[in-house]
Amino acid sequence: MSVENAERFIRFMKDDESLQQKIKAAGPEQFEQVSAEAGASCTAYDFVCAVVDGLKK
Repeated sequence: MSVENAERFIRFMKDDESLQQKIKAAGPEQFEQVSAEAGASCTAYDFVCAVVDGLKK
């Protein structure tokens, strides 16, 4: 798990609307599992860090 994986997960979600729906349906308890299944294992904290880094660009 890492911020780099979270950045990859964000890119995957941008390109895949079904993944967006899957993460919403899974809820916070299953966030790590859904990210791992997508091939970009990350924690919610990693994800937030990636979003914050993206805001700086």
